[in-house]
Amino acid sequence: MATNIEGTTDPQVATTETEKETHSSTRSRLSGQGFITLLISIGLACATLLPRLLLAWQLDEVTDEIVYLSGGKVYLPLIAHADIASKQWLVNHEHPPLVKILIGTSIALNNLMGHPLGELMAGRLPSVVMGTLLVLGIYWLGRSPFGTKIALLAALALAISPWLVYFSALAYLDMTMTSFITLASLLLWHAIKRPWLYPVVTFLVGLGAASKYPAVLVIPAIALFVAYYYFLLRPMLPVEQRPPLPWRWWTIAFLVAPLSFLLADPAIWPHPLSRLLSSFAFEATHSKNGHLVFLANQILTHVPVWTSGYTLFIKMSSLLTIPAALFSVFTLLKIVRFHLHKSHPDPIQIGQQAYLLIWLFAMLAMFSLLNIAVGTHYYLPLAPPVAIAGVSGLAVLLHTIANFIWKKSTHKQEILATTNSKQANIANKLPGIQLQLLLPALLLAILAIGPHLIGLSTVYAAEGYTSELFQNNENQRLQVAYPGYREALQWLASKTQEHAKVGLVGNSINGWLPYNPALVQHFQLSQIDVTDPKFEYTPKSFQGYSYLVWPTHLKQRGYPWPAGYHSIYRVTGGKTIYCEILKT
Repeated sequence: MATNIEGTTDPQVATTETEKETHSSTRSRLSGQGFITLLISIGLACATLLPRLLLAWQLDEVTDEIVYLSGGKVYLPLIAHADIASKQWLVNHEHPPLVKILIGTSIALNNLMGHPLGELMAGRLPSVVMGTLLVLGIYWLGRSPFGTKIALLAALALAISPWLVYFSALAYLDMTMTSFITLASLLLWHAIKRPWLYPVVTFLVGLGAASKYPAVLVIPAIALFVAYYYFLLRPMLPVEQRPPLPWRWWTIAFLVAPLSFLLADPAIWPHPLSRLLSSFAFEATHSKNGHLVFLANQILTHVPVWTSGYTLFIKMSSLLTIPAALFSVFTLLKIVRFHLHKSHPDPIQIGQQAYLLIWLFAMLAMFSLLNIAVGTHYYLPLAPPVAIAGVSGLAVLLHTIANFIWKKSTHKQEILATTNSKQANIANKLPGIQLQLLLPALLLAILAIGPHLIGLSTVYAAEGYTSELFQNNENQRLQVAYPGYREALQWLASKTQEHAKVGLVGNSINGWLPYNPALVQHFQLSQIDVTDPKFEYTPKSFQGYSYLVWPTHLKQRGYPWPAGYHSIYRVTGGKTIYCEILKT
């Protein structure tokens, strides 16, 4: 007698088995996704780390690096001996010490390991590492608010951005500051569902401020989004989706920011208020007096408010900045329509778009308030939101075009299918569907990543890169940052006899000499500081030199070549001239 298995199986047992299979399938899928995420993260880390390490190894010592390297070597022994009262904490007191402590730690570890790296390379490692963490953070934390594809492509665009790679390869303060406040901004979205993250956000802001004071300019963006989400958007959510107001976590976060700053700034511990005010006074005086800078073919002491946007359009690909601008306008209109109840999109989607828009607009507005900007590195914190908005704008544009083409193509196919056969095989459409998804994604990746990749691989030293509209030529647009003394002297060494007397024009040559011992032995090198107010700009001041190495940034800022000298060689990156060798 046959047995009906389906009829005799206990429904509860069957349901349990089905649930087990579902849970098993879910675990398997999540495990697979986790493995893919891990592989992508490893690949992204390699793509980010490799160019930064190579450039850090290649680049000559750059203006101001010696200040932070020296500061690091002074501060670390003070910490090791718990000598908080030492006056040596006042070295470079105008900038907080956190990055310099990291630099000193890296140099000390390198010394303990037997000097596998040169001191300059060791001092640059913290910036390399922080620049890499910034890129990984955009991918890891940006997937939830922006989507995996947008987060990954924005991260890749910044991983190989010549602008970010260059400043990640230097022992500067800015990349570490940028990384801290970018991670804080990205965590803000996750804090909505996990309010214990608000103190983490402000902790990172405090560390950013302990790296460089302009980090505090991110605070309005954070406060504005929190206010928007909880007091404007939250009431529009279904009751079951409304997060409670986390007053306790906000209070803790409010206290954590100054505490983290204080803990990371041992230089002010003996007299917190007076030393902090002294440091602020220096910054205020600097802001009032200005700093000589070349911008848009002009010599200025204070930069105009449009400098931040101008810098972004020059130092980032036009295929990111222009779509970012268009996306911002489109998204702003969409959000306004939503709040006027003229459209009914998903409030969560509106929140995600408002989050990016507030981050971008608030940062752009705040950093535009800086009236001195000695270099483009002042605006590095603007790069992450611009990259994300740019990739988002490109994605919307390509999606719209692809849908338009696909609908026209599908309509034609349906007419032909109806005419030729009433039983058209749906399988014939599958390759087209796959192509419709694949081509826009591939094109999006090429447009988002390609220009930066080409710039990084073709512009020597990366600093001379500019967007497609400016053809890798900073000479008449921005102050050229890279001095290129080493490259100039290496060329000269291959063309001239030893011990030629060479004048290195600039004000930080004494810090440059220890990192180039072979060239110091090959030539008779002397510093010629044309920026010194006591310097006499006469032919006599340049007598006795066989050659002069003249960085472009000095010529840009109104220090012309002496009469009778002409250029015999240029160190360039793209069409940007870093420096020139002069001879009578």
